[in-house]
Amino acid sequence: AAAPPPPLKVNLHTIPKPELSALLKSWGHPPYRSTQILKWIRDRGASSFEEMTDLPLKLRRDLEERAAIGSLVLDTEMVSKDGTRKRAYRLGDGQLIESVLMPYEDGRNTACVSSQAGCAMGCVFCATGQMGFARQLSPDEIFEQVARFASELRAEDKRLTNVVMMGMGEPLANYRNVMSAIRRMNDELGIGSRRITVSTVGVVPNIRKLTKDEMQVKLAVSLHCSDDKERTALLPANGRYGGIDELLSAVREYVDTTKRRVTFEWALIENQNDTPEVARDLGNLLKRHGLRRDMCHINVIPLNPTGGFGGGPSGRKRVEGFVTTLEREFGISATPRMRRGIDIDAGCGQLKAKVKKREEREAAEANTAKDALVDESAADELRSFARESSAPLVPPVVGVYEDENDVEVAEEEDPLAYSGPSGIVDFSLHDSALDLDEEEGHVIHDEFNKDEASRLIALVQGSFPAPTSVAAPASAAKEGQIADVPAVVDMPKKTTTITDDEAVRKAKRRRKKLLKNLKMIGNLRELERNGKVLNDEQRAKISKEDGWRAEVESLEHNLK
Repeated sequence: AAAPPPPLKVNLHTIPKPELSALLKSWGHPPYRSTQILKWIRDRGASSFEEMTDLPLKLRRDLEERAAIGSLVLDTEMVSKDGTRKRAYRLGDGQLIESVLMPYEDGRNTACVSSQAGCAMGCVFCATGQMGFARQLSPDEIFEQVARFASELRAEDKRLTNVVMMGMGEPLANYRNVMSAIRRMNDELGIGSRRITVSTVGVVPNIRKLTKDEMQVKLAVSLHCSDDKERTALLPANGRYGGIDELLSAVREYVDTTKRRVTFEWALIENQNDTPEVARDLGNLLKRHGLRRDMCHINVIPLNPTGGFGGGPSGRKRVEGFVTTLEREFGISATPRMRRGIDIDAGCGQLKAKVKKREEREAAEANTAKDALVDESAADELRSFARESSAPLVPPVVGVYEDENDVEVAEEEDPLAYSGPSGIVDFSLHDSALDLDEEEGHVIHDEFNKDEASRLIALVQGSFPAPTSVAAPASAAKEGQIADVPAVVDMPKKTTTITDDEAVRKAKRRRKKLLKNLKMIGNLRELERNGKVLNDEQRAKISKEDGWRAEVESLEHNLK
């Protein structure tokens, strides 16, 4: 019987204090211990129960058995020379998400956290958008990313001051879970609503929902283009939600209702959206939609390059020219942002992509090592065979006999029997190597061509050194007789593993899957011809095309 699954453990990073108190009481411990436990975790950054020295030993043992300090498993952490910390966490189902902590010289510490595993928005310059969507994160998974940074900073006598929902995923496409997590950040971690920013590519219905929400969080809109056609090419979700005009109408409602300033994010791509002319288009666009210049702010940041997008970051002069045009000609404040953690690929989705590549490389190395072991085993077998075959060879005498169904034949004197020294290579025909009765009604005549048999035997014997002491049998001296001895040798193995009905079914299923993959590759090539930029995963699939075609041909050959 299969082993029972491990018991579910309480996540002490995310359990609300009232629930923890009730749980402790059910375990037979005083409810006030919840205050001590959460103080250890959230104020002192404890990572083990042994550190909680003011708790009774029995409580610590119960916690060890029934609770866990967090559910996110740290897979990779990188620290930049500017102090930025980027982490890749592995979730319970194996998905990877990213979190970033950015310290600033003025004392601010900002956490950038993920709201989804992957993203469905498909922004072509974003590493996460190139991966596609896996699933929504739960409120606990979102909250824990923030709680971990907050507890670690408190252990260093620092505090987490700001949170931006700008990690992996589209926050407003996971509205309910994101807002639930934000309420807990506000209530339990003491982070003010106005220090929390929710970013979106423009999910218009949920911008309107956010406008009516009681949480006074800030809104940031990833705009990047002032032209609908260009924006849809970079951010495919633009067309899905009605285009730029519909987006800015929703933003205008947000500003007028909440009286809060909105931030527009603008990733500068060299020679694409970084000219003074584009800055003027942006200024006129905001002016046309009635967005007051004191209620708008433009965050300008050079693009973080990714492997799946050919564009590059704008240089300093082009950044300054863009910002200056907005400020001098339109009075719109714009701030060029420094790219944080650029030396550790801190852009959204970049660390996850690096981890996935590492895993693929390790898997390939493991397969190579496995193949090497197989090759070495085969080499050992060949060396063993060579040692066994090092004795002088004796020329074979070819025999033909019947062994069908292993019928026993009564012993009687055989006029062709050979009683000389053993040096004869026996052989039989493998049942799949030759099927003489494949066609019904076909008769094989037992006519024996002595001349041809003599020629073949001479040919085989001439291929080996002469025997040292093998006397020809007396019965073979008679004219027209051939020494003919029953013998058995192994014939070559079959060249296919398709030997029964089950193997045929497996081969057909495999062929069907391969043909489906090849059709998908054809579709990817068509998209590429039409200007679609393929991501690394799609290119990896295309690289397998030749191997898959060869496998299909082999399967079809063996299925005939």
